[in-house]
Amino acid sequence: MDMVSITRYIAFNLALYLLFIAIPYLGREDGFELYVIKLFTGFIVTYSYSLILFGGLVAILFTINTLFSAGIPEEVYFDLWLLVAGIFAPAYFLAGIPAYGVAYKSEDYPKFLQILLLYIVMPLLSVYTAILYVYFVKIIVIRYWPAGIVSHLVLWYAFVSTIVIFFIYLLKEKNTWARTFIAYFPKLILPLLLMMFVAMGIRINAYGITENRYLVMVGGLWITGSMLYFAFKKNTMNIKIVISVAIIAVLVVSGPCSSYAVSKYSQNNQMEKLLINNNMLVDGSIVPSEEISQTDKISISSIVQYFNRYYSLTELKVVPQDFSLNQMQEVFGFDLTYSYSGQNFSHHPKETRELVEIREYDYFSPSYFGLNDVFEIKQGSLSVSYASQIIKISKEGQVIYEKDIAQVALDIHAANIGENVLENKDMTFVDENEQLKVMFLFQNINGKEDGGNGQPRIEWLNFSVLFTVY
Repeated sequence: MDMVSITRYIAFNLALYLLFIAIPYLGREDGFELYVIKLFTGFIVTYSYSLILFGGLVAILFTINTLFSAGIPEEVYFDLWLLVAGIFAPAYFLAGIPAYGVAYKSEDYPKFLQILLLYIVMPLLSVYTAILYVYFVKIIVIRYWPAGIVSHLVLWYAFVSTIVIFFIYLLKEKNTWARTFIAYFPKLILPLLLMMFVAMGIRINAYGITENRYLVMVGGLWITGSMLYFAFKKNTMNIKIVISVAIIAVLVVSGPCSSYAVSKYSQNNQMEKLLINNNMLVDGSIVPSEEISQTDKISISSIVQYFNRYYSLTELKVVPQDFSLNQMQEVFGFDLTYSYSGQNFSHHPKETRELVEIREYDYFSPSYFGLNDVFEIKQGSLSVSYASQIIKISKEGQVIYEKDIAQVALDIHAANIGENVLENKDMTFVDENEQLKVMFLFQNINGKEDGGNGQPRIEWLNFSVLFTVY
């Protein structure tokens, strides 16, 4: 369940589904848009029927279980969902696919979809276009380019616009509004796409290419090609647009020009450039240095974390083969450094249903306490108190143990940077002094890599405590 496997799985599935749509119309075009609309509406109907069927079956079983104490296990509900989603839904959807060679007429266009697109979606897109043009003019006037937001604003708007033009293409012969929209909208969107590419160029020049930026660039190029095709080709064959997406989906996750290969190459180059600019790379080896700017420390740390999170540190070419995150100080001369906004981190145990060895302990607090809770538990001569993130254990009024829980959590985080799901032993902290032995069991540790002072900060945790007094 890593990034590469999941994105590749999604891309290949997308390509196969799109080819499934296109294959019946290879070599012919008339009616392709209506065929796609038929599949689309069939999917919506199938999805709705499946939800209703599943909800009804769950209600029946729940009622039987409640009224007659039938003891139906919870797993049965999931089995029901598998039956509905895995057998009923595919069978119903596939049964509704039109036979090969069926001809469609414009009169077959669904009325509800026609109203939705012509009188709701297209006016909204027109208003959105006007807003983006005003924003474009503002950028030119003030000469300040916001980071990150422009590309996403334009990309998703352009993607939706492409789908809308595809769906309304058959309506252009009998509807003036559709004909006007198709004639002018693809041309109006081209300057906005140019704005998106400029924004992406700024980001890539500063930080290099990552998978997300690669996909945005490829998506932008495909949309630009589609809009040029709609704008300047009189009689379009829209099946080409569907097939092109299937081909691109395969190429972006396969081969030497895939998003993974290009991103790794770019980030390696970005790292090399940063080290050279700071005189930290001599004969291919890193020279540790603390005397570099905070911005460059953040950039170097970001690239290291990128390879650790998505690939392997062995694919970062400039570091030693056995490099790990806890060697940052030794290899680079500084620890992992984060921007002020910081990244969130989270740790939780791999398995919560596990027996824990407690024979060495006499007392256990069954509740899981939060970071900022305040409590005091007394039993006989013993008491456990917690306030301001400090836990204290007292005997006969004298404090025999005191610990900063937030610092314990930070130590666990420091030993497991970049990892979310930890082994149970790694979420456990054991301590001992002359008077007691104590064990803290953490269920969740959440925080920010930079709490405003350049150091990680715990924002939430919960834990329980076991201890024995000698």
